[in-house]
Amino acid sequence: MEESKKDKSKKKKNGAWTIGWGWMITVPALAFLSWATKKGIKDALEEEHPSPLNLLKERYVKGEIDRNEYEEKLRDIMSS
Repeated sequence: MEESKKDKSKKKKNGAWTIGWGWMITVPALAFLSWATKKGIKDALEEEHPSPLNLLKERYVKGEIDRNEYEEKLRDIMSS
């Protein structure tokens, strides 16, 4: 009778994690999450910032500054 209990307990331990199928799902999932996190952080850090020249051009096009002010600021930007 004790031997049949041991056989049943051995059969219960042969689940997906014991034979490796669980690891075949978990390891790629963790690798993907790691990659996605790194990519998200990298993209956030490399976010483009407009250059001063582009900002000046935008302000001129929008009419926020006149031609004289644009040319003055353009000279300042080019000299620095």
